[in-house]
Amino acid sequence: MKYLLYFLIGGTIVSLVTYLASHAKGLLAAFFANLPIITLITFLTIYLESGHNAVISYAKGLIIMLFPWLAYIFAVIFLTNRLGFFASLSIGVSLYFLIAYLIIIITRRI
Repeated sequence: MKYLLYFLIGGTIVSLVTYLASHAKGLLAAFFANLPIITLITFLTIYLESGHNAVISYAKGLIIMLFPWLAYIFAVIFLTNRLGFFASLSIGVSLYFLIAYLIIIITRRI
């Protein structure tokens, strides 16, 4: 039952963001896309399943994985006009995975 609730909340947010963005309300769409509601729900469910240490570990991981996400977003912003949407998206996702992979390797060795 709880997974159905997570699915409905996530789907509602994605639908709202898509609707707003398709009506040229990019800033408002970005606001809803970045609402901490998904993170809040994730924190709550992790806490209920595994406790506060797991929440702290996940939160630290979110901060570390912010860097690959920023590379992905910047690739889309700067490359879409030059290479087209699908190429910039592909490069952005590739950058995300490459940087995330490097971060994971580096953090395992520390």
